[in-house]
Amino acid sequence: MRPPSQYPSECRLNARSCSGTRAFTLVEIGVVVLIISLVAAIAVPQIKSAVITARSEAVINDLRVFSQAFQHYLQDNGDWPSTPSAAGAVPTGMADYLRESAWTRKTPIGGYYVWDTNVEQAGQHVRAAIGITSTGDSAVSADRIQLSDIDRRFDDGNLATGSFRLGFYNEPVYVIEY
Repeated sequence: MRPPSQYPSECRLNARSCSGTRAFTLVEIGVVVLIISLVAAIAVPQIKSAVITARSEAVINDLRVFSQAFQHYLQDNGDWPSTPSAAGAVPTGMADYLRESAWTRKTPIGGYYVWDTNVEQAGQHVRAAIGITSTGDSAVSADRIQLSDIDRRFDDGNLATGSFRLGFYNEPVYVIEY
């Protein structure tokens, strides 16, 4: 049996008998908390920026791939698909040109892709455009930082001008042909 002074409960009561025991001081704990807070303060904005960049690049890639598919349709048929599509539905005649799974899934910024043809956008006639529209189960991001990042990487950096812009209800539109 051990002498009574070596029991842990006695160490708390009798500091003299447990002088070899080491514990963290409040200052040490405070320094650790400060370091963790600084790391978090630096890391969180970087992580958010990385998420925005990843979403932007994914949308840009989708729009490029889809635009090329519609260009191939135009070359093969002499005109754009004539019927606008519903949200997430492959436009009439485009099944052989689009991978249905990519067109029909939710976009990286929410909402679904739609095909628009012969519509007015901000007072301009648009012959061919790919839109991203909200539905009941998925709203398009209204985050101007996200949308501006896409525009800056893909177009002219101004959501009111260029090929990538905000259309009806401030939802993104990529104009293929005016």
